[in-house]
Amino acid sequence: MSQQMMKTVTVRWTAIVACLVLLVAACSSGESVPDPQPMPQGMSFSGMWYSPQFEHLYLRQDGDRVEGVYGHRRGGTLEGRVEGNLLLFSWDEPGDRTAAVRGASGQGYFQLRFDGQEPELVGQWGYEEARVGGGQWTAELIREVRDSDPSTIEEFFRVH
Repeated sequence: MSQQMMKTVTVRWTAIVACLVLLVAACSSGESVPDPQPMPQGMSFSGMWYSPQFEHLYLRQDGDRVEGVYGHRRGGTLEGRVEGNLLLFSWDEPGDRTAAVRGASGQGYFQLRFDGQEPELVGQWGYEEARVGGGQWTAELIREVRDSDPSTIEEFFRVH
C-alpha cells in the first residue's frame, strides 16, 4: 500500500471515529435523577394532579409505596417507591391490538416541591429501563385524592 493510500485511509478512519464520538456525546443527555431531599412537612404524593404532558394523574401513597393511574392517550398506570421527596416509578401504557396501538413502558421519577404556595411534581420519564430521556413530566396538585377517585384505567375513563 502506498503512503498516499495509507494517509487517505488514516484520515477517513479518523473522521469516522470523530463522528462516532460526536454522535455518542449528542445522544447522551447528561441528565440524571436528582438526589432525594427531605419531604416537605405534611406532604405526600397522594392526590389528584394535573399534568400538561399527561393530563389527570391520580396517585395514592401508602407508606413508601405509590400507585397511580393517568389519562394520556388510552391511559396508563404507575407504581413506585418514595425516598424523601423523590418518587422513583415504573409506568405502563397497555396497547390495544384491535386498534393497532402498541403498548409502551418505562421508568421515571417525580420530585415533590413545595414553595409555600402550591405543591408541584417535577420529573422525567424514559423508555424501558431509563428513568430520563423520554421527556419532562410535571404536575400541579388539584386536590386530595378521594376513595371514589379512579384507581384503574377502566375507572379513569368512566370518570373522564
